[in-house]
Amino acid sequence: MTSDLFNSEDAVIFDFNREYMGVVRDVARACEEFGHIDSGRIAVSYSLARTNERHGLQAKIYPLRFEGGAREKISNGYKFSIPPVYYDGVEIFYIISFCIPRFLNLTISEKLETIVHELFHISPRFNGDIRRLSMGSKAAHGSSHEIFDRFVAKIVKRYLYSGERSVLPRFLYYDYKKLKQSYSEIKLEKLKIPKIITEKAV
Repeated sequence: MTSDLFNSEDAVIFDFNREYMGVVRDVARACEEFGHIDSGRIAVSYSLARTNERHGLQAKIYPLRFEGGAREKISNGYKFSIPPVYYDGVEIFYIISFCIPRFLNLTISEKLETIVHELFHISPRFNGDIRRLSMGSKAAHGSSHEIFDRFVAKIVKRYLYSGERSVLPRFLYYDYKKLKQSYSEIKLEKLKIPKIITEKAV
């Protein structure tokens, strides 16, 4: 299947946010596990990896609402709220931030697994909250990281063999060095993650 999601093939400047948002959008559209996701309310950002080590944090998703999609919560006599975030005039529910250049130095399968991993953290209700697989510290990944990772790998495999996905763009195969060699500039936009506002509850 062809698509106009990707605009980098003949570009001089590589727009990281735009192009990888295109990948996120295509994965969400083509994978039945993500049928609840409105990719128009997701934004892509980046952070700088603290080291050049290959292993470490690849990406992180920031939910922009509290449990159940609440805009505020009260706990121990305090009210907590998250300011709304707008991007291109649309309120965003989630920001996916990729660690650069570490993420770009992954293989294509590892990049897609990272994207699927973050998308799976999105609540099935798509309300700005995260998906909770269990209680407490294991809520995000369930009882076993290994089982979670195998599940993610299966989704990626189905995506790669799916007739519903778009043609994979060349930049997915490029590491950071190759990307710099292929374009005159890599454009990166870092979105501000909103801070939780704390007030004394009335």
